[in-house]
Amino acid sequence: MKLIYFIIVTIFSASCSDEVKIESSVNYRPAQLPFPPIKNFELSKKDKQKLDAPAIKTKFVKINPGEFMMGSKKQEVGRDNDEALHKVQISEIFYISKFETTVREWNALAPMKQYNLFRLKNSEKELIKPLYNTLLNHPSFKKELPSFMKEDVEKVILPEEGSGNLFGLKSMINLVDYWNRLGQNFKKKIAGDLTLSVSEYSSLLNTLVDNQDQLPINQISYTQAVAYCHKLTEEACKTDSIPKKMIYRLPTEAEWEYACRAGNQGVCGLGDGKTLSGLIANLDGGKKEYIIGVESTLINRGKLVPVGNKLKRFPPNSWGIFDMHGNVMEWCYDFYAKYPEGEVVNPIGSLHGKKRVLRGGSFLRTAHDCRSANRESVDPSWRGSEIGFRVVLGFPLR
Repeated sequence: MKLIYFIIVTIFSASCSDEVKIESSVNYRPAQLPFPPIKNFELSKKDKQKLDAPAIKTKFVKINPGEFMMGSKKQEVGRDNDEALHKVQISEIFYISKFETTVREWNALAPMKQYNLFRLKNSEKELIKPLYNTLLNHPSFKKELPSFMKEDVEKVILPEEGSGNLFGLKSMINLVDYWNRLGQNFKKKIAGDLTLSVSEYSSLLNTLVDNQDQLPINQISYTQAVAYCHKLTEEACKTDSIPKKMIYRLPTEAEWEYACRAGNQGVCGLGDGKTLSGLIANLDGGKKEYIIGVESTLINRGKLVPVGNKLKRFPPNSWGIFDMHGNVMEWCYDFYAKYPEGEVVNPIGSLHGKKRVLRGGSFLRTAHDCRSANRESVDPSWRGSEIGFRVVLGFPLR
């Protein structure tokens, strides 16, 4: 069932390869290697103070050491045979981002800016279209408006053009700014044909841009996600804003599930852990067979949603972490492999492999694929509309 669903989902994803989950015969890497000798990480008083800085405390959740049962029970709904239940001990603190990495965060660091594709609501298009048509027909605009701006805007407001991106919305803001610089006589002349005032159009467009900036970044490969973490660490070292012994990186698969569960051994880390549907996560909950538990409301949004606690779209887990189920699948550090037998400490996956792990499911997946224990394995080069990541601040993996 999962294989069929994965193939269907790939039609929606702009991917670089045809990868599905597979079994791996690669041995699981032990928590600690014998060489070189490993010293325990200890933070100085000054470094501990850095972790209490607002820039970290507002964006990250501190995860204390502990142990949990990783994987799923044999009777769990939607369970796959790569989820063998085993005890895992996390012996070192780490800090995990409250939210998935956003478009705004990515573009602040990445050399090549990237914007998600999106569709405006028809009501939003109807508000914007009169403004565009009125201004475009004015001689000054025909003369001064660059052709690329016109094309960007048309992709946003014309239904037949399908999906657009932030360039179009920002071009619309430039149009409004231009309008605002025109004389009062011109503004009075065209205002009668428009639904909103200059300030109202400006507010609407800036809100739409802000919402798009707050979407989780997607179409990101494993290599790109790792490079982002390296760049984030480099910039933090320049300002001495993180402990010298810590780095930004991807979470290990064990760290991810530990943080996702937040002490909950149910199918998810939300509520009592017994129900997972479109009401509490951005997933495909459009049919009864797509959800877990009993739910009278069936919801499938079919798109990414902005992240952030101000929006209050979905509840966080009991540790204050948002969107661990659905929205975008998240890269983990590990190579995909069978779980080990018995208890392990700080596992970081196998020494070798061809595929990396994705966790959390996405807006295109059913609740069964968004469970805390669900695992996906894809080629590191894979880039799709449902793939993103979140960042961990922790000690280097060893």
